[in-house]
Amino acid sequence: MQEPSPELRVLYEKARQYEAARDHYNAVKLYKRIVKEARDWAPPLVRLGEIYKYRQEWKPALYYNKKAVSLDAGNQSAWWNVAIAATAMKKGRLARNVWAKFGLSTDEPSLSPVSVRLYSQGQFEILWVSRLGPARGVVRNIPHPHSGRRYGDIVLIDNLVQGYHTSDAYRLPVYEELGLLKISHYRTFSCVLQSANSKDIKTLQQLCGDENLGFEVWSSASRAFASPYFGDTPEYYFHNFEPDSELLVAVAAPHREAAQEVLDSWKVISLKTYTDFKVHKVC
Repeated sequence: MQEPSPELRVLYEKARQYEAARDHYNAVKLYKRIVKEARDWAPPLVRLGEIYKYRQEWKPALYYNKKAVSLDAGNQSAWWNVAIAATAMKKGRLARNVWAKFGLSTDEPSLSPVSVRLYSQGQFEILWVSRLGPARGVVRNIPHPHSGRRYGDIVLIDNLVQGYHTSDAYRLPVYEELGLLKISHYRTFSCVLQSANSKDIKTLQQLCGDENLGFEVWSSASRAFASPYFGDTPEYYFHNFEPDSELLVAVAAPHREAAQEVLDSWKVISLKTYTDFKVHKVC
């Protein structure tokens, strides 16, 4: 691999500064200029591949990461990004070949569940995800409708730990969500439970589980809160809900009737009631 000139190294450091400041426009311009003048130098190709990955522009992400590993075959981060981009573009053979280098396959049902950080409207939400493979997973909670995600969606997952999702019972790594691979057939509904206690909540959760429906208490706000210290690996703490006279809950079901049937069954069993039933448009 040819070493760049001192002038190009200065430009590279300037591009890194732009990237750190989230000025990706100028960072990309400088990286591409460097690539033209130092075609055998891998670092600017790696950075371009990383930027395009987070912008979810998969064709250039795949191109630059493949160029990077052709020059630096030992760069595991670039190899992983090749596999992520290949997964996003449905290039199954390429993805399988790269995962095999890591001793993984595209079908890894034994992988541990993770949390995924999803940005929406300038805010983020922490999602529960069951992994289907190294970079794919199924959303297992009910995201806010404005997030554009629903229960059962299959999403693309990054491999860099962005923090930890913590409660009394677990501490899960948090990864970045990199896009939607397959839309779920579940729809999102919500209602307000009146005077429900912890036992009532468990009953409704069990009823939903028996019918293969999603359930979540939305009264616990975003379900995750960041610690005051953000640093490189912030902690997102889960807080259990406190029973209240009115409790906002969500149900994920294929259609309205399925959601209302399980809620009506809950009314009979709990002798409680619900109000403000809503159908949410996921956008």
